[in-house]
Amino acid sequence: MNDVVFARGWLWPWLLSLPVAWALLWLLFDCTRQAARRYGAAPRTRVASPLVRSLRVTLLLGCGLLTWMDPRYGDEQVQVERRGLDLIFCLDTSRSMLAADMEPSRLGRAQRDIRSVLPRLDRGDRAGLVVFAGEARLWVPLTHDLDSFRGLLDEVDSDVVKVGGTDLAAALRKALELSDPDNRKTTVVVLLTDGEDLAGAGRQAAGELKDQGLVVYTVGYGSALGSKITVQEGGKQAFLRDKAGQEVVSRLDPDSLRALAEVTGGEFLRAEAMALPLEELQQKRLRPMQKRSYEAGEQVGKRARYQWVLLPLLLLLLFDIVMSGGRNR
Repeated sequence: MNDVVFARGWLWPWLLSLPVAWALLWLLFDCTRQAARRYGAAPRTRVASPLVRSLRVTLLLGCGLLTWMDPRYGDEQVQVERRGLDLIFCLDTSRSMLAADMEPSRLGRAQRDIRSVLPRLDRGDRAGLVVFAGEARLWVPLTHDLDSFRGLLDEVDSDVVKVGGTDLAAALRKALELSDPDNRKTTVVVLLTDGEDLAGAGRQAAGELKDQGLVVYTVGYGSALGSKITVQEGGKQAFLRDKAGQEVVSRLDPDSLRALAEVTGGEFLRAEAMALPLEELQQKRLRPMQKRSYEAGEQVGKRARYQWVLLPLLLLLLFDIVMSGGRNR
């Protein structure tokens, strides 16, 4: 549709101030004329009345504001380029993430942290999700559709991966499969877990990702003191027990997560020590990274028409200069 639109439409309320500006200008010019009469200083040339002068200046201000609002009319083909990063989140869904030493649980807190960073991603960024426990599973392929990503993230629970355990290596290798081989320099893997690498191969897998140019950041959930794991048994809450009948206590393993991240040149963040670790990661580490071009092409946009207002503005300004009388005024 060929409707007139304004690139800076949020400036519209300022147009409502033009009558106030006109009244103040009229008052200023009228006071100046009264003062000149009071002290006997008569103008050497004819000067327009305060009403006319204030209207001219107000029109200049109005035209200047409309020019700044950048009016656009008519369709045109414009070149566009989308740039961004690929973010692959590896989310631990093992039973140890059900520990309640973080509110509402380690898993719930990790999901909340991912949701909090999505609005801060650039338009060209893509996000993907790998869920893992004793094995890894692709949950969300890399996508620009962050609303769909958010909806699928909300469906994640501790039952999406049936095999028990915490295999960090499987998660990292699944992230490597998901990454684009031609653009791994602009791909970041974020591993969210309590750090219990029961399979013991996480650091080796991190080395494989480093060889492919991928950087891994780790975010640890839980406390070093540990917490019991609450599960549902027979419709009631109970603490998870091992084969010997002892209650399982899950502890954060920060050392292994820190070592894993350092292998790839990444960093370890402790969720217990900061309110929004992923937002801090995005702001300080991901945003400054060099982005890659995802696609370039054309799309329909509105043609700039600020000249329609700029020309009358210049003519009014020239007229005001001519009518002011120059130095003789």
